[in-house]
Amino acid sequence: MLLQNGADPLVTDDSGYNLLHCATLDGNVFQLILLLHQPDIPVDIPDSHGHTSLMWAAYKGFPACIDVLLRWGADVNARDETGFTALHWALVKGSYPCAQKLVEYGADRFAANNDGKTPAVTAKEMNSLKQWHRALADSGFDAHGHAREFPLPMVKDTRKFLTRIFFVWPFFILVSSIYIASMFPVYIGIPTSVVLAYTMQTLCAMLLKWAPSDMKHIHKTVSLVSR
Repeated sequence: MLLQNGADPLVTDDSGYNLLHCATLDGNVFQLILLLHQPDIPVDIPDSHGHTSLMWAAYKGFPACIDVLLRWGADVNARDETGFTALHWALVKGSYPCAQKLVEYGADRFAANNDGKTPAVTAKEMNSLKQWHRALADSGFDAHGHAREFPLPMVKDTRKFLTRIFFVWPFFILVSSIYIASMFPVYIGIPTSVVLAYTMQTLCAMLLKWAPSDMKHIHKTVSLVSR
């Protein structure tokens, strides 16, 4: 109602926060979407210290807000006055979902702030190395931030190879389990089949370490907005 009656959402308070910043600080996704649908509200507008809404979402640990802002075109590598990016702030918070989402959207994994501190250094200082390494692994990178090489050198197209593996694997598990169950007495065949199926499923899941990030749909934040 205020917007319909001409209220200015870009008016700032004493801290330099406008309404877009406040909605992000509250983790209010629906208000954030409402504001982003308004004309003339830049998604990357900074506060008085150069913090964008994306940085605040990362610092507060709101992955859904990060997803909305990134889908709206927020600059994933924008820097505040100290040179921190949203990825730095996600690691200050120690939020794995936020860090993973930022890395997935192409955040600079080696960006140094004004003091020369990269995200890895920030994670070490903030005791969030575990979250940092997990975010990297789930996005296809090793612990040093470099792209992980598939262990089979003869595989040139990892996506195609894994897609085929994931397609035939359930049938292979089913056939193997039925075969073992039919070859042994029930008290041996059934437990053995269950153990085999679990082991094979675990091995298949481990292959996701080398999958492109957009193949890991289970890790993706549910889309809350479409432009």
